[in-house]
Amino acid sequence: MQVYNELEILSMNKNRLNTIYSIIENSGGRLKEVLFRPHDAIDCKYVGFDNHSLIFIRKIYENCPLIEYLTITFPPMEEHFAEFENLLKICQNIKSLLLLICSDIETNEESLKNGEILLKILNRSASSNLKEIRICNGIKFSLENLEEFLEKWKGKHALSILTVDPIYLEEDYAKLINKYKRDGIIKDFKHVNHAELDNSYSL
Repeated sequence: MQVYNELEILSMNKNRLNTIYSIIENSGGRLKEVLFRPHDAIDCKYVGFDNHSLIFIRKIYENCPLIEYLTITFPPMEEHFAEFENLLKICQNIKSLLLLICSDIETNEESLKNGEILLKILNRSASSNLKEIRICNGIKFSLENLEEFLEKWKGKHALSILTVDPIYLEEDYAKLINKYKRDGIIKDFKHVNHAELDNSYSL
């Protein structure tokens, strides 16, 4: 296996997770960016996705202590959420996350539950360096959970949130978002399409 000792940026499309993490584990520990377009790279129905996504998370926190920009995808399973939290605790330089929760059957209730779990993990374990969260599919924040998260986020970097879900354009969400913008807790909260979500990071 070739070793990539000087590699700092890994940007790949149309590759499965096992291909990506095989490069990560031979990257020499200098990676600062691991980026891919989730819908190009991932078919959550392919055999091995659950296991490969778990290994991917572990390869990140074992081999990427300097990681700042990260695309990550996994199924909504307890072990995967736990390992994602381990990643956040270990990789303290992360500035931006692009997240996709990949499920065979995606319901509104499941997406809300995923969102609740995610926000609790971020409050507990994300470092003060985190400035941006990009939300793809499989994650939805209830008004109550979002408000609780933002209250607990006080004192950290103002947060930018990009999402493909139009629910946050609704009046109740807009009022909440504007309140926390005025308070300096939210820097930006945008509804974008998938292409915009995948665009290069600009922090």
